[in-house]
Amino acid sequence: MKDNYKSAVSITTSAEFEAALTAIVEIAVEEGIDVRGAWEFQTRGSTHDWEVNVTELAKRSDDEDS
Repeated sequence: MKDNYKSAVSITTSAEFEAALTAIVEIAVEEGIDVRGAWEFQTRGSTHDWEVNVTELAKRSDDEDS
């Protein structure tokens, strides 16, 4: 899957990274996956291990005071 995803997405800026991450989270949620929590993983192109923490935030309604 990684190779398929990499060929379909170009990520060269922070904004593109955020858009790709948003798309992945939205697809997972639509498929019923609970994305909340810490996700640890390794990448082939890095000497580092990584952790991504996904925290659900409450949306502020439009009529709330700033």
